[in-house]
Amino acid sequence: MSKSMDSKNKSIRGLKIFLFFFFTEILIATDTYGISDMLTGYETNVDKPSELPKIKLYSETSPFNKKIPADAKIDLNSSKLIQNLVRQGKRNGFIIALKRFSVTVFFADQNTPQYDVSLTAKWAPAKIMKQVPIPDYAVPDSSSDGQMVIINQTTGCEYDFWRAEKVKGKWSASWGNTTKIDGSGVYEKGYSARGSGFALLAGMIWPDELKSGAIKHALIFTSDPVKRGGPVPPATESDGVSKNKNAIPEGARLQLDPGLDIENLNLTDYEKIIAKALQEYGMFLADSGGGVELEAINPLSVNGNPYDGILPNKRYIDLSRIPLNRFRVIKMGPQIPEPELEIIPTECADMK
Repeated sequence: MSKSMDSKNKSIRGLKIFLFFFFTEILIATDTYGISDMLTGYETNVDKPSELPKIKLYSETSPFNKKIPADAKIDLNSSKLIQNLVRQGKRNGFIIALKRFSVTVFFADQNTPQYDVSLTAKWAPAKIMKQVPIPDYAVPDSSSDGQMVIINQTTGCEYDFWRAEKVKGKWSASWGNTTKIDGSGVYEKGYSARGSGFALLAGMIWPDELKSGAIKHALIFTSDPVKRGGPVPPATESDGVSKNKNAIPEGARLQLDPGLDIENLNLTDYEKIIAKALQEYGMFLADSGGGVELEAINPLSVNGNPYDGILPNKRYIDLSRIPLNRFRVIKMGPQIPEPELEIIPTECADMK
């Protein structure tokens, strides 16, 4: 055999090996999320609903459902805290997390299969959440956070999971906890699936809200750095580690200047809806993470794209036309250096 033929055969064998592993990875991804998810970020599972039901989340007294009063006091350190926020936005952007580092949500009832979910974090005070109703088509957010929520429409229970996954028919998560959708949207003694003690669905942007033209609740955002030393109310825990005295603590509520004329900012329709909510209800710091980042319900929650014609078809949506330097920090209470953490029993699931 000539050297040229030998070289050609080696190239062919190399190509075959490459294609084998390439298509193996595709099959693995298909088995986990569905081929359309991997390519587009949207689901085409025939059993999955095509739209999300409209539900009311949390009580009227929830901090997320209260408008900011017209006479709300501004924190004395607001300007320095916002300067730090602006620097973070310039470095990593002001965005909506849509297809990654957001939250999937699925709805269950009395007929939904139930699973005992293993809780695997070393620090987890419980190792199993028993009898959780999880639809067969449920998948977590595809990022490393793997966030997923199940709502039982029969009982009003909300099941929050961080780093959820299903392997060989069994569900596990690094951590999870339960609350009721008619509650406050805050885990009273922490141990939430966020850094702050907030329920995973508190402060999320939903597609039906953007379609209707109004968001009638506060939003959540993530940022980095987050101040160490504990949360401020209404947050009940914190994963902040920054020693910067002008870093914002989890639980802080920020408001877009209500005197700002958003009609003069050349905003899109969805940006105007979000900006109006930020003026009326504001946003709570809920988690640490890169950039200044709002979160919307992940489109993997339904068949197809629930944001079609409403949001750009991107993983992350730019919000840089909403000026971060026009935010202010509502007066905060003192940080809670060592909040008392405890699993509060609910009727939703046994935690053992």
